[in-house]
Amino acid sequence: MYSLSLSGDRLYTILTTVRSSKLYYSEIKTFDIANGVGVRTSVFVSGCERHCKGCFNSETWAFDHGIIFNDLTIKRILKSMKPQYIAGLSILGGEPLDPKNRAGVLELILATKEAYPDKSIWMWTGYLLDELIKEPD
Repeated sequence: MYSLSLSGDRLYTILTTVRSSKLYYSEIKTFDIANGVGVRTSVFVSGCERHCKGCFNSETWAFDHGIIFNDLTIKRILKSMKPQYIAGLSILGGEPLDPKNRAGVLELILATKEAYPDKSIWMWTGYLLDELIKEPD
């Protein structure tokens, strides 16, 4: 699993190259110190077609595992991030950058950046940067 750091137009292009699908999540941790710097809110999205060897979270490979992601989910996440001591949001999986998950993940990222422009967003993915850059726009 790799941590991906992209910003601006390229990240938006990658995340909007989507197939229509509902996003599910397996867990939301609202006081997580294991998945990024500082105390964070972590969202574990469901769904992954990569099935990486040694995956630490293989129970989230099914796209319909867990709970459906909706507007109330985003509100809950944003509310959990309000305290000053929350450094940011971590997005894990499953595979957040699977084409089936990108629309829902983008919605979460945009809402988070609008509410908390100074808090960081970390995302773990099994994709290599070269794979994402080579995908058709």
